[in-house]
Amino acid sequence: MASKAKTAGHWIPETCTKADLSVILGISLRSLTDLDTKGILVRAPKRNLYLTKPSMDAYLGRLRQTAAGRSEEVRNPLADERLANEKLVRQMNELKLAQIKGENLTLDEVSESWTAFAAQVKSAVLTIPGKARTSIPHLTNHDGETLKKMCRDVLNDLANEVEAGVIGGNKNDVKPK
Repeated sequence: MASKAKTAGHWIPETCTKADLSVILGISLRSLTDLDTKGILVRAPKRNLYLTKPSMDAYLGRLRQTAAGRSEEVRNPLADERLANEKLVRQMNELKLAQIKGENLTLDEVSESWTAFAAQVKSAVLTIPGKARTSIPHLTNHDGETLKKMCRDVLNDLANEVEAGVIGGNKNDVKPK
């Protein structure tokens, strides 16, 4: 007489109750209810029953995802902090490399360049009245004073704009005395 070969897991019932499934999975009824609400467990066509093997597979799959850190439900704040720290370190290294390559300037370098440029502009503008008097000899003293006042006004206007919008700029570098 030929005997029937039994398949592995033949003893697992096709369906089970919520209480049976909680015992099989080793979790509380409350946890099982949460899993059911989230749609992880597989319900059987008959009311108040679950498909045993598919529900177990789904639960174990969820545990694997959580353990691998792929679950959105269980976020590890320490891992998030490490990731943010690594991102900052990478950005700092990129900035250092760009500075070494000469692609970035420090604020001190910008301020130093600005101070030199502002001094050149200031002295160039303040020489305009004297150059105008030598180039145009018929200018009166009043005309010369008017030119000086106009140059000072231009420098004061520039100084106010420097204060508002030049990074590393100092309005006193442009402002006339």
